[in-house]
Amino acid sequence: MKTLIKYIMVFCLAFGIAGAAGYTGISIFTKSAPEIVLPDLTGKNIIQVLETLARMGLNPKLHATQYHDTIPKYGITFQDPAPGATIKKGRDVVIYISKGFKESEVPDLRQLSLKEGVLALEENELQPGRIAYTYTPHTLKGAIIAQYPLPFARTAANTTCNLLVSKGPKPVRRIMPELEGLSLDMAVSLLDGLSLSPGEIRSEYDPRRPVGQVLNQTPGFGSRVLPGTKITLAVNNPDAGLVMDTDKLRDMTWIFYPVGPGFSNRHVRVVLDLFGEETDFFNGFVKPGKNINLLIPGGIKTNIRIFIDHKLVETRKIDPWIRKSPWEDWTRNFYTGETLWE
Repeated sequence: MKTLIKYIMVFCLAFGIAGAAGYTGISIFTKSAPEIVLPDLTGKNIIQVLETLARMGLNPKLHATQYHDTIPKYGITFQDPAPGATIKKGRDVVIYISKGFKESEVPDLRQLSLKEGVLALEENELQPGRIAYTYTPHTLKGAIIAQYPLPFARTAANTTCNLLVSKGPKPVRRIMPELEGLSLDMAVSLLDGLSLSPGEIRSEYDPRRPVGQVLNQTPGFGSRVLPGTKITLAVNNPDAGLVMDTDKLRDMTWIFYPVGPGFSNRHVRVVLDLFGEETDFFNGFVKPGKNINLLIPGGIKTNIRIFIDHKLVETRKIDPWIRKSPWEDWTRNFYTGETLWE
């Protein structure tokens, strides 16, 4: 038993002496190893970096490769420790190597709409750059005429692509016609034929002129205007200072009126007072229990009278100068987009 204890004590003593000697040796070695200031390796070629680290007594450790927008292929993109760090000889230096920029093929955007072109760029990891516009008769308005980089070129991902977009054919200027003295319906019809449209329509009153006649216009007669220009009109109306909703120029007013019950057809007559003249808009027989359904062009101040069996049963007025129609209980307005009272 005593012999076993002696062997254990000798073993522990020998192990302690060996550990102390190893620690002392390592400490002496590390303290004696010269310190080195690590240079900036970013952007340098891997061959040059390996030579530099070997000459300095350091161990390069490749960690990974990655795409980079500015550092060319085989260049160093990252290092650890960082540039300027003080390290001992024999230490490891972790480096990342560039695979170059990520390439994308530029799609052919010509003749596509601008929205479609932008989507095509995004699908190819590219971005729209500067967008310029010009007139051309050969490409639809809003379509792409040209691009740079050119179609099918190889370029870095996220590169911008400049686009030239068509504004359509160059518009031909119109000569502004003279509208003063015309009725509103004739003036608007003339504007439609020149691809012009009424803008603000306001009421003024001149007792010497007919109601509904154009008193003045802006731009004036003889001016050069582009298609689509909004024309301001002043129209004669006893209630001055009103502004007409231009949508009412393209309204159709649906008139419906119930014909009472009975045993025989009823004689129905609808009379319109347009521009001071009475017109039979409808004159005929309607079965009892049915409705009178008529579409009357909007945009014109109109008095409407309905006679059933020669008896006046309803009188109403359509006034485009009134914002909210007081006859909404028996009429409905439909926007047609066209001036149908011509």
